[in-house]
Amino acid sequence: MSYRFYPGSRLAWAAMFEQLEMATKTIYWESFIFENNLKEYDFLSLLIKKAEVGVKVKMIVDSFGGLGFGREDVFRLRGAGIEILFYNRLLPWWNPYRFKHWFWHRNHRKLLIIDEKVAFLGGVNVGKRFADWLDLHAMVKGLLVRYLIRDFAVSYELCGGLQKIKYKTVFKGNKVKVFQHSPLTRRGVLKKFYKEVLRRAKREVFIVTPYFFPQPWFIGAVNRALKRGVKIKIIVPKKTDSIISDLANYIFMSLVWRKGLEFYLCKKMNHAKAILVDQEIGSIGSQNIDTLSFDYNLEGGLIFERKDLLVKLRSIFELFMAESEPLVVVSDKKSLGHRLLRFVVLSFRNYL
Repeated sequence: MSYRFYPGSRLAWAAMFEQLEMATKTIYWESFIFENNLKEYDFLSLLIKKAEVGVKVKMIVDSFGGLGFGREDVFRLRGAGIEILFYNRLLPWWNPYRFKHWFWHRNHRKLLIIDEKVAFLGGVNVGKRFADWLDLHAMVKGLLVRYLIRDFAVSYELCGGLQKIKYKTVFKGNKVKVFQHSPLTRRGVLKKFYKEVLRRAKREVFIVTPYFFPQPWFIGAVNRALKRGVKIKIIVPKKTDSIISDLANYIFMSLVWRKGLEFYLCKKMNHAKAILVDQEIGSIGSQNIDTLSFDYNLEGGLIFERKDLLVKLRSIFELFMAESEPLVVVSDKKSLGHRLLRFVVLSFRNYL
């Protein structure tokens, strides 16, 4: 099996486009945001071209994240025989999760599977506005792709897909594993994973997340690790794609900064989601450090203990650190407006 990491949107798109051009049998694509406005990488035209020569193409786009997906694009795809479904919009009437937390429950995963042999997953969306973002995506080849086909099949079924997607999951790797996180279907694995690795941490923890809106259990796990002498470094973008997220990030960072957490503000927008613990276990995926990812969203990614992947992930963290500057909270004195916003953010932390 082979793996490769891509620390930026353009790098991931180039690799994905190259593999799509070689597709001969199937293309399964699941994305939170998919916008058809890339001139250099015209994914939709390529998908239509492949469908016209007999490649079976199925797409799942989240109905909220896919608001920028034009109606004309949908007609073009379906006219070419491509099956495109929108998650949490077209769930069948018999699905028990159709109306449960319908607004908050989103498909936040980014997964592309080509010919059932090559897969891409991680944090990268598709759209012009993401072109210059730092991010983290992985390409996987080999038997592990079977598990990713299974994960796509689960999402496909939840969306009301009518065809049966066949898959095999005989292989069980012990150094690299796939996780699918779906709290509303009782497969919420992220909270358990983060609690466990923070409990086991002995020396250092690296985390990168674009949105740092931690729940109380996460802050508690971090505090216990700090008391054991573990160094925890968290990379967050200095400016995200939302002013509200910028303010919320700063408020939560300032709350825990004095407890000993080291925050590094990335000068570029960094959309990567990853954790590395003691150079022994790492994970990359689509999850943020917020309530939506832990309690509502469908998320996915890799958890690994393979030495070469851990070394590569460490080098990517160092790359991100080189683009960052340490956070320093200069003063606790804030304006009335800031204190009011802080009160609102903390009051609604479980809904962010």
